[in-house]
Amino acid sequence: MKKSNLIRIMLVILVFIWVGLKGQKTPEIIPFRLVPLNYEDNRKIELGIEIIHPQQISNLVEIHRDETLDIIYQRIALEIMKPDYASQIFVIDGKLYYLLNMTRYNALPQGKFFTEK
Repeated sequence: MKKSNLIRIMLVILVFIWVGLKGQKTPEIIPFRLVPLNYEDNRKIELGIEIIHPQQISNLVEIHRDETLDIIYQRIALEIMKPDYASQIFVIDGKLYYLLNMTRYNALPQGKFFTEK
């Protein structure tokens, strides 16, 4: 074999070893659901977002944690308003996150929620 071919083969092997050692990061899954905020008999419903705080966020400094949660709430609103962006991994400060919508239809109170007057 020529020396240039041997160098190319060694470079390819080094790239495969480097990629294998670096590995692929796994995103942190953030489950959330939409919950009703008002239980009055009216024609409009206000929804709130309830999330289970990820483990990576609970270890952050308070200011950084609040900013990260603010970004996550904005991302949830984006995924609700534009379903094309749903089920995509996104990055905050180099950490991967994935939103999982766990909205349940039985979150409404028992009985009729909307009533005719």
